[in-house]
Amino acid sequence: MMDLTLRERVVELIRKNLFRSIKYSLSGYLGFFVLEAVTFLGLRLLGYSRIVEIDALAFFTGVSLEFIVNEYWTTRHEGMHQGYALGIILRLGKFQVLNLLGNVIAISIQLALLHYLGVNPLIGNILGSAIAFPFNYVIQMRTVWGIEITH
Repeated sequence: MMDLTLRERVVELIRKNLFRSIKYSLSGYLGFFVLEAVTFLGLRLLGYSRIVEIDALAFFTGVSLEFIVNEYWTTRHEGMHQGYALGIILRLGKFQVLNLLGNVIAISIQLALLHYLGVNPLIGNILGSAIAFPFNYVIQMRTVWGIEITH
């Protein structure tokens, strides 16, 4: 069996899960739009000196919206959806925790670009989120909804 590069493995996983990954991406874009809007408003109202607090609120808000869209649209007819209220809270908690690593990556990239290169934080968000996407998709589908994506 020939070894695949990381990129080739990610492309193969996405190909096998095309429709779900498109829905997941669209929910991510929607959440990202909210994240960017909260970041923009926070920077306008509070200034760059409060960037960490603004980022925390923006990521929590955007990720929560992503979870809701994924819960009711992306994974609607597949995976685990047991325990209405408690189940939703537990899945949301898992989703938030799993997004934490991706958010740390995105925020780290954003802050590094801002402080070392003077790059606008909104551009830093875009780069960080793009890097975190494959990790979030694979881990969240498996852990939050119990969907095996390699089939």
